[in-house]
Amino acid sequence: MRILFILMFLSLVFSTCQKPPLKTATNGEISDCGGLDDGRFTIGANGIRLMYGFPIPASTSHFVVKVGDKFASNYGRLPGVKKICTKKKFKVVGNRKFSEMEFKFEGITITQRLIPVDDSLKETDSLSPARYYLIEYEFENNKVEPREVAFQLLIDNMIADNDAPKLDGDGTMVDVETKYVGNQVPKQVFLYRKARDLSDHTAEILTAKEKAVKPDELAIGRWPYFHKIVWDYTPCNCPYTDAAVIMRWNLQTLASGQKRRVGVYYGMARKTGKSPSQDVVHLQTAFSENISMRLFADTAYFDNASAVLSKDFTNRIDQILQGRDVRKVIGVLVEGHTDAKGTDEANVEYSRKRAKSVMDYLAKKGIPHEKVVPKGYGEMYALQTTEAETNGNPKDRKAVIIMYLAE
Repeated sequence: MRILFILMFLSLVFSTCQKPPLKTATNGEISDCGGLDDGRFTIGANGIRLMYGFPIPASTSHFVVKVGDKFASNYGRLPGVKKICTKKKFKVVGNRKFSEMEFKFEGITITQRLIPVDDSLKETDSLSPARYYLIEYEFENNKVEPREVAFQLLIDNMIADNDAPKLDGDGTMVDVETKYVGNQVPKQVFLYRKARDLSDHTAEILTAKEKAVKPDELAIGRWPYFHKIVWDYTPCNCPYTDAAVIMRWNLQTLASGQKRRVGVYYGMARKTGKSPSQDVVHLQTAFSENISMRLFADTAYFDNASAVLSKDFTNRIDQILQGRDVRKVIGVLVEGHTDAKGTDEANVEYSRKRAKSVMDYLAKKGIPHEKVVPKGYGEMYALQTTEAETNGNPKDRKAVIIMYLAE
């Protein structure tokens, strides 16, 4: 039996901080960790994922904060950007309970809050259903001199089993990568499992209601490209598949002791054809966590232009699950990859098919699709040489399976 601990895939999937002191990260930037957590989160509702990863404690969403001309992020794979960490905590105020995490960078304290609210955008108590989270960030200047602060939030969208949801802005479908600026920024963004179908699971972003602070920029487009953006970018005007949203609040000068807050609402849109009593929503979050000995991984390799699982791989999965209660599987990430041969669009599709092959086999073993999170990376991590682009690289034609098991 070959069961490999997730440590082999740490550099690919997660970026974590092991100790609070300063250290040099793998990509050369300095990582200034104030705790073991990075605050990245994923959201689900009624057991349905509204962001990539849920219910698994792994997130491909993150923020970037700009103070003056310096950048920091809670994601550790942005070149030249300092990674900042924190300590996970939950705050209780009366009957209300919400997450609150604090980061520090260049004299600025950044407080991240995820506050559950109801249909009317009013904060709920810990036992009541919630339709949205108010995703809020507060900045305070702890220095004597003024500081310029800007902020960017990336959300990796996935609705139920669809990692390529279609989006609209204020009722207009967005079919190609698009950036809105200023007054163009939509007040409402729908993220459909099925395009224009509000009777199905649909996520919703509200940018200008109640305590939301409308972003100065909002972009809809490709997660494989968006997750690498540090700051400025120009949309490609090309169709997007694996979808993401970037929201940006521009530079604002904070005097000593002055605070600034930004925020949007994110949750489950109301379903058409459902009465209020039939459309109750219970939101949940899961936060990115450090490596656990409960986490196992393995890799399936594929022939060129194929998504057929080998007998050798299915035998290994059988061995991994032998004697285990599959009901205790929290969730499984399945990440499909291709080599650099062929077009980006075709490779993304092949990588999805490879992930789906693994997902379908796990279903035969008693792990339902709802617990499996597929991701098609295409050639994002493939060897990019002239030889590889011409003839392909067999080691890049793969699917990585990462399994979370309850104790």
